[in-house]
Amino acid sequence: MKALFWTLVILLLAVALTMATIHNTGYVLLIYPPYRIELTLNLLLALLAAAFFIAYGLLRIGRHALRLPAHVRTFKQQRQQEKAHKAMIEAMRNFAAGHYAIAEKQAARALEMGEAQEVNALIAARCAHMLGAPGRRDAYLAKLGKTGSDYPEAGLTDETQNRMEHEPAQ
Repeated sequence: MKALFWTLVILLLAVALTMATIHNTGYVLLIYPPYRIELTLNLLLALLAAAFFIAYGLLRIGRHALRLPAHVRTFKQQRQQEKAHKAMIEAMRNFAAGHYAIAEKQAARALEMGEAQEVNALIAARCAHMLGAPGRRDAYLAKLGKTGSDYPEAGLTDETQNRMEHEPAQ
């Protein structure tokens, strides 16, 4: 309904403008020695309207061009954030599937990109722990300023590693 209303308004304006220009017999004389230009009033009004719209378009393009670096920076940050989030999801998926080496790489990558520091550090540390690499495990936890004993529920201590090695698989 709104579109129909605006279409009707635009058509009425076009008809009114046409009726006004048909019966307009005025002219404009521009003198700039040694030049003399004579135009109809309708042509002058059309030229002024065209100049206005061209100037408006150029100003919009200039404004957009000035804001372009900020838009590009925001776009790159969003893409980086999406990549980091995707790496974290892949790390979680591989961790749940038991692919610890791949999960550790993905979690380390997401950790480097700044995505959910604590979650990715814990995933990478747990994967390194499951792969029997306590040095890498401690390095991931050190990025958080923590140790394995700060997360007893995650089983990241050397005692749990020894217990897992000596217990039979169920």
